[in-house]
Amino acid sequence: MADVSGLVREMKLVGFDVSPAAHRFLEAFWQLRIEHLPSIDLNSKEIFCWTEFDPTRVCTARDARIAGRCSGVVGESLCPLGIDGFHLTVYVSPSGKFFAGMDSSVFAYADCVDDFFAKLADGSRPQLIGNWEL
Repeated sequence: MADVSGLVREMKLVGFDVSPAAHRFLEAFWQLRIEHLPSIDLNSKEIFCWTEFDPTRVCTARDARIAGRCSGVVGESLCPLGIDGFHLTVYVSPSGKFFAGMDSSVFAYADCVDDFFAKLADGSRPQLIGNWEL
């Protein structure tokens, strides 16, 4: 388990609600980068998508405001876990559900951590559930 106390402190300072579900996930997977499907063939080499669990790349007051707007679509607060190669921010809710956001779009990923990793492994993309308004 990683010591994420400093990370959590910084996330809270900029306005994120770091739920116990988010804290547990970050303790277990902080800074893990996973290459996964889908992939493309580029110059005869298979290039995979990736997801990286490091919320420091999306840990500003602006990012916290956007997470708040995404939370309005979802109905629960959202804490960022990291980003993926499709420019999505990956979030977890206090109930342990996984979501993603990009621009004003919010996507449902999985209802639990096991389903989340299964979807990463098989290349499933999250499903659009709505958009927040400016």
